[in-house]
Amino acid sequence: MHNLTPLDIQRQTFSRNLKGYNTEEVRAYLQLIAEEIERLVRDVDRLSRENGMLREDLDEHNARERILKDTLLSAQKVSEDVKANAAKEAELIVKDAELLSERLTAQAMSRLADLERTIQDLKMERKMARNKLQTTIDTIQQLLMLDVEQEANEMPITSMFRARNE
Repeated sequence: MHNLTPLDIQRQTFSRNLKGYNTEEVRAYLQLIAEEIERLVRDVDRLSRENGMLREDLDEHNARERILKDTLLSAQKVSEDVKANAAKEAELIVKDAELLSERLTAQAMSRLADLERTIQDLKMERKMARNKLQTTIDTIQQLLMLDVEQEANEMPITSMFRARNE
């Protein structure tokens, strides 16, 4: 059998014999078959077109899916790179902060040692000033006592005058 069209079926003729089929019934039946095949051919044609459009849509969706997958993979790689770079940068920042902290601590310790030396020097100066002041006070007290003794040993001018005249 080859590809029959509805028109082939409608044009088909049969040989006639005495005890054959009723020609009108055969023709009516062939007409029904031709119409059914025509409907089926139209359906097949329509479905083929739909199938073609759906395949195009599917191809388009597959292409979009590939693009999305590639984009997601690229985004994931970029994200991983960003995370790795951020981790490295954070590590560098921490190291810099540690170095700065150590340097500032060393400076503070040096400054503290300087301040402690200055405080010790000031304490020594205070002690020396206190000793000097104490020595000065002692000297003044001795001078005052000497002055008091001298004053006690001095005679009034009138006594001196009388002692001379006598």
